Amino acid sequence: MKQSVRIFVLILSCIFSVGCSGKKAYGEEIPDFKIIRIDTELFNYLSKNEPDHVLKADTGFLNVLGGKVIYIGRTDSTGFYERLKKYFSEPTLMGLYRSEQEQFTDIQTLTDEVAYGLGAFLKEFPNIKRPKVCMHVSGLNQSVIVTDEILSLSADKYLGADYPLYRKFFYDYQRQLMTPDRMAPDYLLGFMMANLPFKGKDDVLLDRMLYEGKLRYILSQLLPDRQVWEYAGYTEAQYSWCSANQKRIWKTILENQHLFTGNYMTTDQYLKEAPHTSFLPVESPGRVGIWLGYQIITSYMKQNPDTGFQELIELTDYQDLLKRSKYKP
Repeated sequence: MKQSVRIFVLILSCIFSVGCSGKKAYGEEIPDFKIIRIDTELFNYLSKNEPDHVLKADTGFLNVLGGKVIYIGRTDSTGFYERLKKYFSEPTLMGLYRSEQEQFTDIQTLTDEVAYGLGAFLKEFPNIKRPKVCMHVSGLNQSVIVTDEILSLSADKYLGADYPLYRKFFYDYQRQLMTPDRMAPDYLLGFMMANLPFKGKDDVLLDRMLYEGKLRYILSQLLPDRQVWEYAGYTEAQYSWCSANQKRIWKTILENQHLFTGNYMTTDQYLKEAPHTSFLPVESPGRVGIWLGYQIITSYMKQNPDTGFQELIELTDYQDLLKRSKYKP
């Protein structure tokens, strides 16, 4: 059966894997959870000139990587492994790959967080299949890959905001989200986006930001030990600016009639990665709509504490949801 592949840019394995067992989520154990280190397996294959058959166990993932991410074809196409070697032999890319291997020798903390968060999520959504969780390197391509079988993160995009190569290709506001501490949230956000797709009018700001707010609220419950600003992908200073200017943000949206009016370009200004959010002062961070959606959903959950994750996701009358949230900036 052909797999559906969902690839997300978020700013948005097994003899070499680091595993943990007995990690608890909502009182249930997750047995033998591990992150499959495809990144390390492929690096050893490339650097030690190992035979092609050592990657046989990763054929399913390599078909996705080759066919949908780095565009060198599938493993059953003639010359695939030669093209794979050629792709990663580029000196800058191989240097990036070495940095990734040096950075992530120990991923126990990451493994624990993903184990807990994923287990808690699947407890609430039992009809969603548990994926094989992997780590890979893509050469600064898509961050998260989700198929019917696999959830994988491109670890070469999380080497730290000050990683020298990033400065050549990414702006400051993008590099802010390219740090190791963003890996667990992005694993979970990518998986949620793939399995809980948006339902609503994608050109209406209210619909879009409340959907994003739902995901961040659920994320806050899956990773409860994180700081509140991390769920929106902000620094503490950015979160504080939004909190201090909450009335101003809300007033700007209402006075400009941006909340309900269908206009994709306007809506996108509140949700996209950017140095700041259009319509607001340059001191504002980007993605204010995501932050605001998270505030409204948090208010809704305080008013309706018995609402489960699945019920929350299925609430798509966004105007009614806003009303019932009793949100007051």
